[in-house]
Amino acid sequence: MAANDVLALEANFESWRKNRFPNPAKGTNPFEYYCIEQFARSFDLGDSQLKAGMVGGGGDGGIDAFYIFANGEMVDAETEIDPKDTPEFKLLIMQVKSDEGFSPAAVDKMYWFIDDLLDLSRKKADYHSTYHADLISLIRAFKDKLGIVVGDTPPLTIECIYVVKKDVQPNNDCEKSSAKIKERCVHYFPQAKAEFHFINATGLWKQVQTRPPRKKMLKWASQPMTVEAGDIGLVRLADFYEFLKDENGQIAERFFDSNVRGYWASSPINKRIAETLKSSDPTEFWLVNNGITILSEKTESTGGFLQIDIHDPQIVNGLQTSRQIYNHFSLNPSAGSPVQLADQRRVLVRIIKTTDEHIRDAVIRCTNSQNEMPEEALRATDAIHRQLETAFHTKGLYYDRRKGHYRDKGKPVLQIVSVIEVLQAMLSIVIQRPDEARARPRDYFKKNDQYNSVFGADRYPLTLYLKATEILRRVADFLSGKEIEAIHRRNIYFYLAMYACCEATTNAFADPGRIQQIDISKLTDTTLNACFDRVSEKYEKLAEKFEKDGERDYDTVAKGPQLLKALQTHLKQRFNRKKKVAAK
Repeated sequence: MAANDVLALEANFESWRKNRFPNPAKGTNPFEYYCIEQFARSFDLGDSQLKAGMVGGGGDGGIDAFYIFANGEMVDAETEIDPKDTPEFKLLIMQVKSDEGFSPAAVDKMYWFIDDLLDLSRKKADYHSTYHADLISLIRAFKDKLGIVVGDTPPLTIECIYVVKKDVQPNNDCEKSSAKIKERCVHYFPQAKAEFHFINATGLWKQVQTRPPRKKMLKWASQPMTVEAGDIGLVRLADFYEFLKDENGQIAERFFDSNVRGYWASSPINKRIAETLKSSDPTEFWLVNNGITILSEKTESTGGFLQIDIHDPQIVNGLQTSRQIYNHFSLNPSAGSPVQLADQRRVLVRIIKTTDEHIRDAVIRCTNSQNEMPEEALRATDAIHRQLETAFHTKGLYYDRRKGHYRDKGKPVLQIVSVIEVLQAMLSIVIQRPDEARARPRDYFKKNDQYNSVFGADRYPLTLYLKATEILRRVADFLSGKEIEAIHRRNIYFYLAMYACCEATTNAFADPGRIQQIDISKLTDTTLNACFDRVSEKYEKLAEKFEKDGERDYDTVAKGPQLLKALQTHLKQRFNRKKKVAAK
């Protein structure tokens, strides 16, 4: 690696660190985050998702990051897999070292982890190593979700990435160990695609420089109609397939960032589109199927009057159609293949040019309201979320109503607030449902009554959302300084926030007005320690009643109603009874 490239990598990392981690939190490894962000880029994960897959530390099985994807979407314990579908699974497993070279021992540790992971019948008691609770939860999530459809032999890719900051090469022992990993993957899943990549400083710098193109060329089948608002015309299916591919030949997930609909592979609509694509019926595709709507801030003609460059294209309507076209042609992926050349069918495409966020949101909502779909998919365009985005800006925070928007702008990780984080803050602190904040927060986007209980118009003052988030973050800072396992930190988090607010207001039912008056500086470590001890006592006592695979199932305690009920009873006894006595 040229000396100038080494300096460029160091300068790039330092610039990134100053923007994204100007004041790293305790236990944060910026270089590790930097590397993982680079190689997970194609999945367009938000910061909260990135952090959820970072598993480095004691009992990490020799890995620093582990992500599970199904059809490009990140999978966790709450993800629902339709048994009628056969999603494409991908595992991303990473190890990052900033001050070491490649080690065959490190690769061997990954081998034993992968062996435990891919043996779907192996239980925790039989694992080769003792893994920490968060990693155990991810292993269990993979086995549970894949187990739903494993009988249908879903496509599976296992990608292992070993990154070092030094300009070194793996030795023969490292190569042999990595070959063993690939062999083990195929042993359990013969049809799987197994990859192992040794990434040194040269490879890391190359990955950093490999930015997804901000524009993509689309080829019209005939002269489109051009108006002030954009263009509308027909595009050959094969040419649209080429448009959909990213630089690695996979479907460009970033094109769907603004699409509020999920991909429903088993829906009747998708099945009909798939049948249409496979049919020998000469009827034009665009006559019997919905078209595609693409938003862009800028377009320009290039390479001839039938070609157009679309800057940062966002497919806001036509996700299902686009996916089916991609799936159909990916069976014959070579440009110019007989299948592509013979297929002269076309799809209708609309390109709308606008930089106005209000217009963009209106287009997204309108184009996705014409067909039956779950209401939660449209929530991000509601006025309350735009208002919250503005309100959080006044505190130097970035409300990420459009996932990844502020990450792409290089804003500090700790200043980006996700919609889910705000929802969980309101659930645990204002509505006093820490169990649902822990187990089922996304349910609140699915039903109007639940959604309106948190985000209904004028339901709460904007300042309450800010205060609840600040309290939740203060509790997170406190927990990060305690020597407890990550699983307990995650499970106690929302209950402690609720309890601390009751402590601060000396009331078992802290109302919104009192919550807004809480002085965050009064939530000292001493106060929070006392609250933590009381919550932990109830938590541990209940955990004795739950066991899974021979061990206490703390997750079930945190996700169930028993802990909340025990704490509410305790809080009533502490505060409300005193007030009744005082009244006498």
